[in-house]
Amino acid sequence: TQNQNQNQRNEAAHMEPKAFIRPGRFSEEAWADNRRIEFDFKNQVIVQHDIPVDTVFFGDSITHFWELNAYFEGKEGIIVNRGIGGDNTVYAKRRLEADVIQLKPRRCVMLLGVNDAWDMEEDNWWQLPALSLEEALTRAEENLHEICDRILTAGIELYVCSVMPTNMKFTIKEELRHDFILALNEDLEAYCGQTGAVWVDYYSAMVSQDGRTVKDGLTFEGIHPNVFGYDIMAGELAKVLPVVKK
Repeated sequence: TQNQNQNQRNEAAHMEPKAFIRPGRFSEEAWADNRRIEFDFKNQVIVQHDIPVDTVFFGDSITHFWELNAYFEGKEGIIVNRGIGGDNTVYAKRRLEADVIQLKPRRCVMLLGVNDAWDMEEDNWWQLPALSLEEALTRAEENLHEICDRILTAGIELYVCSVMPTNMKFTIKEELRHDFILALNEDLEAYCGQTGAVWVDYYSAMVSQDGRTVKDGLTFEGIHPNVFGYDIMAGELAKVLPVVKK
């Protein structure tokens, strides 16, 4: 029995992991890098030739994938798309001066925030912890308030679009994402009421009867709008944005 106990202790000691050095990731992937060169080239043309800009659409993949010229025509200049797939509020804040303010648009249509919710899901490959709902929400709200403040201070009309409902059943924290979106939209709507920015409520036009998920048939996979989703967005935006809807 003594030998068995000793063997068990030896086996347990053998299975105890030893401390080892883990340097972690050497860099952070920023989706905003993916279109930086393209936008730099395009921005230089606008700045160099003093091209009048009616409206800049500033956002993530939902803006990136939107064929804006099929829906809108500017009255006082060109329509500029500065959406980057995968972008979050952290990097959008860093590129704001380049992709919006220096272009001197009359108006900015901003749709950002949903990608911040991805950080509430653990990175199992790198063993990185997830942000809590409160942490992700606070970060997004603070970044978006700063972005909005800077746009308004520059004298640009600001249209703040609600984050749209999702229905991605394949993700880990979809229910938590719904909570995040509802809370973020409530905060942004209140911000608009306090500052004079215009609130554009895509959410109410696209949410199903459960009040949390996107209606069937409006997206490709539960987050990115298809043509029918973009049709609804264009209709809601045209109610408040003084550009020509085609």
